[in-house]
Amino acid sequence: MTSTEAMRAAMTLGELMTNGGWAMAPIYACSALMVAIFVKKALEFRAQRLGQVQWLGEVLEAIDEGDMAGARERARGSVHPVGRVIDAMLETFERRPDRVEAEAARCGSLELQRLEKNVGALSFIAQVAPLLGLLGTVVGMVELFIGMQGAGAAMVDAQLLASGIWKALLTTAAGLMVAVPSLAGYTFLNARTDGFRLTLSDAISQVLTALPLPQTDPGQKRPVPTLVREAADAV
Repeated sequence: MTSTEAMRAAMTLGELMTNGGWAMAPIYACSALMVAIFVKKALEFRAQRLGQVQWLGEVLEAIDEGDMAGARERARGSVHPVGRVIDAMLETFERRPDRVEAEAARCGSLELQRLEKNVGALSFIAQVAPLLGLLGTVVGMVELFIGMQGAGAAMVDAQLLASGIWKALLTTAAGLMVAVPSLAGYTFLNARTDGFRLTLSDAISQVLTALPLPQTDPGQKRPVPTLVREAADAV
């Protein structure tokens, strides 16, 4: 085994990253932030059970039977964000039936904002991490060639040159190592958010259909709220 192979075998990943220089500090920070955001949002999505909407059938059944109190109780009993939207809709229906659609759009938008909060930061990290790595590489290469220029052409050591180049390239590799999982995490969480948007729109439509119309105008049809129209157009 040559000395170069022995050095490569003995050097751990942590030691490789340490040789990257000052540019590794913001890349490390991006890595820690990426892990924290993804874990927090994944646990949040899991706790709210976004894929479980079996309780909606019981809510609709209670509305058909005219049991608004029971429907609100079933909606509040769910940890799903849609449950809070439906509860607000039913509460508004008891006071202002003409404002149900507006309340559905307002509460639905708030729930969407809560789910989407900080998810966009993963996309930002996926874009900035490679740029930080590239910046570190460029600065490292500039410093290397400045040193070579000062030493003179006759004094250039090929081994020293190779060492300077791979150390400069480490920051680019580190930036990509952070960017790839950040983009994957953003895509995953964004897909879950899009799925929730469709679930929310479908639930709002079903509740609006189940709610009785005001007695003053029995032939009137309820307009589809903006939130539902936007989701249908997105599909």
